[in-house]
Amino acid sequence: MKTVLNNSILGTGVFLSLCTIGSAGLTDCSKNLAFQLTNLFQLDSIQFDYANCGEDDTGNGFAAGIVNFCTGTGDAWQVIEAYHNITGGDDEFTSLDKTLAAYAEDGNGSTAGIENFCGLWAEASKKQAFMDAQNQVLEALYFDPSQTYADSVNLTLSVTQAQLYDTAISHGASDSYNSLGGMISLTNSRFSRDIPGNSTSTLQIGGFNIDEIEWLKEFLNVRAGYSVEGDATNSIRAYILILQLQEYSWTDQITVLDNDDKQVVISCADSYMPSADSSSSSSPSSQSDDEKVSSSSSRSRSSRKKGSGSGSDSDKTNTEDDTTDDTKDTNDE
Repeated sequence: MKTVLNNSILGTGVFLSLCTIGSAGLTDCSKNLAFQLTNLFQLDSIQFDYANCGEDDTGNGFAAGIVNFCTGTGDAWQVIEAYHNITGGDDEFTSLDKTLAAYAEDGNGSTAGIENFCGLWAEASKKQAFMDAQNQVLEALYFDPSQTYADSVNLTLSVTQAQLYDTAISHGASDSYNSLGGMISLTNSRFSRDIPGNSTSTLQIGGFNIDEIEWLKEFLNVRAGYSVEGDATNSIRAYILILQLQEYSWTDQITVLDNDDKQVVISCADSYMPSADSSSSSSPSSQSDDEKVSSSSSRSRSSRKKGSGSGSDSDKTNTEDDTTDDTKDTNDE
């Protein structure tokens, strides 16, 4: 289950468009690609879908909005709280407040008493204020914390910084053992000697010199242990391909896998924002037009798996076959 931070953003009074959100590490282009890539797994589209809503297939109630905020994990309620802060509390969701707040507090994935939730969400999504509320919660709960974690490890490569954002969306951004912070701690604990590599970035982990790409390979192994089949494992496979292609620093476009395991290209000429014009994008010569992902891609309104769990061995996606011997033997002296 995705772990959501308990703090509420209600009362902040600040609502930012994600068009203006940046990170010290991610450039505008690399941030754009990171969002597009995660959107592919969550929404089957490179673009945000503010009205997206459906029953979550991992039992977390309804999953809705630009990153499948869930009624059973509490982040959907935080979006509604942020929206109430703008509207004064008199809006589409007012009649459901008591039930939604209780489900968020208890981590209850029931949909009883909120059967009309998706209709209300779709109606509210026509309003800029509600889109702003979704943007604000994504930033506060997932994007900003993921990049704070990235800075704490001194990550400098786009591919690693983006993977931490993607993990935060699927598993939450807390220090819980099965959330982003816990996975980083477990990854760091697995290194017991220097691990060189072919990237331009070397990390200091527990007194050892660890190549950043080798660190990322081990992080993906850790994440696979907490991922069941769905968007999380699709993400891991996509990032393995990116590593195989050595697309570490993102400045223009990258080749990835979509939810059908098909290689596609995403480009900074396109945008994760639904209002953007993607008509100027072009595919590299090695890709045909129908392999290029653009804003015209078909979208799925059904919810994506967003929780993490132990999973069975058959459910886990293990990246060890794609890592070097040095990475696999990090616990050996």
